[in-house]
Amino acid sequence: MPARRFAAGVLVGLAIVLSACGGSSPTPASGQVSLPPGSQNVEFAESAKLAATLPTNVGGVALQTGSLNVLQLYTSGNSAANILTLFVAGLGVSPAQVGVAAAADPDGKIQIIAAEFNGVTSSAIQAQAEAVAKSVDPNVTLANTTIGGKAVTTATYPNSHTGPVIAYITGDTLYLVQSSDPALAEDALTQLP
Repeated sequence: MPARRFAAGVLVGLAIVLSACGGSSPTPASGQVSLPPGSQNVEFAESAKLAATLPTNVGGVALQTGSLNVLQLYTSGNSAANILTLFVAGLGVSPAQVGVAAAADPDGKIQIIAAEFNGVTSSAIQAQAEAVAKSVDPNVTLANTTIGGKAVTTATYPNSHTGPVIAYITGDTLYLVQSSDPALAEDALTQLP
């Protein structure tokens, strides 16, 4: 799939996760991360390593997968990228240190977003995931549980009709899984590294 077309899919996936959280795209308290001059001209960078960790079929549902450098999300002008801005700002990394990949089905049954924060510890990513969830909606219910054999944190937002946002962290990589079908979410998590 061409990188530019997939970028739109990633942004749609981010928007779906944000809308499922019951709110609009959040704006970081510390403001937007400043980008180096000329960064708007950076071409999409495929990250085969991160995209290869995502399933292509979950519970019989075919997924489209792909990846790009997070820098493109900032320069796209789409406010849904602010969710990643919160992570980048909170973790103290630059956008160039972050790779993003996503997998989704065209009907919106499941979306998976992966972000690799090079050099950041799992515990720092976990703390930031919880902080971001609370900044999206302070009424979120967070729970630590096991799904698909993985230790995860679920963020359940009031009035969400698309199920909880499930955060799974391994090493320096965060996976966000969203599906209204618990069986699809469980299958996806089973397949993640």
